[in-house]
Amino acid sequence: MTNPNVFISYSHDSDEHKEWVLKLASDLRSHGVNTILDQWDLRLGSDLRFFMENGLSDANLVLCICSERYVKKVNSGEGGSGYEAMIMTQPLLQNANTEFVIAIVRNNSAVQKVPLAFGSKLYIDFSDDFQYVARYQELLERIYGEDSKKKPPLGKNPFSDDLGRQIEKKIKIDSVKYHSHSMSGTVVFRFDNNNGDYLLGDGEYLFKTHWSRAGNNSIYVSGKIGFDVDVTVFPNIDSLHMLDFSSRLRTIRTGQIVVFENQYHHFAAIKLGTVKSSSHGYSYDEMTFEYHIYNIT
Repeated sequence: MTNPNVFISYSHDSDEHKEWVLKLASDLRSHGVNTILDQWDLRLGSDLRFFMENGLSDANLVLCICSERYVKKVNSGEGGSGYEAMIMTQPLLQNANTEFVIAIVRNNSAVQKVPLAFGSKLYIDFSDDFQYVARYQELLERIYGEDSKKKPPLGKNPFSDDLGRQIEKKIKIDSVKYHSHSMSGTVVFRFDNNNGDYLLGDGEYLFKTHWSRAGNNSIYVSGKIGFDVDVTVFPNIDSLHMLDFSSRLRTIRTGQIVVFENQYHHFAAIKLGTVKSSSHGYSYDEMTFEYHIYNIT
């Protein structure tokens, strides 16, 4: 879909809740989603039921903002939310597109996160405002059908080939140990393996990091990197330009942070944990670190 039509169903819990729904709808429109929202499309004197029925019939998808009050209204058939749910659970959902509805959880501390009519439907949790960008990207990918493209292609059976290629297969299998695909996490890495390289992320958010021995609780890191000796917490995206990117080789110590920039001008911050060095009494070289890839939409 070039510009999908999306109807937003929600309950008017409070002015703050309405403002949040308006922000979500505005963000979606800025990314090409033709969002149908009562705050824009329902004019004074308009027929409420006609707006609901017409909006739902024209929509490719329906976003249901499942606040605690919304869920109660839908379950009891109360008000506009209940009427919209009645329309959505007609044959349109039962016999046609079972993925017509996307449930979004917001302002809901109850055990039941979505209406009973939705069954066991998965939902996107927008409860944490600090995770808004990540959840919004997840929603946008779902609307445009990009989420289904993330599934990697099916590889060959590694045991069906001739013996001469088994070593190559083994190398590919081992390489998985040196690649973390998540956008954030904690890593334990034997940097005396894999030439000291460790990969983070995927696609445009792929980062190749390189490490080499310095000493216990310190390590050499190389690449297109930014550093400030006093930075010990993950900086926000707007302050990354304050780091010093003039050197391609740094020595960092436990608790310090280094920021990588990749070829797509995306950034990943790494906070060094422990470092064990074979030159200082250990039988191998090992490091731990936390990382965060900045998701820019």
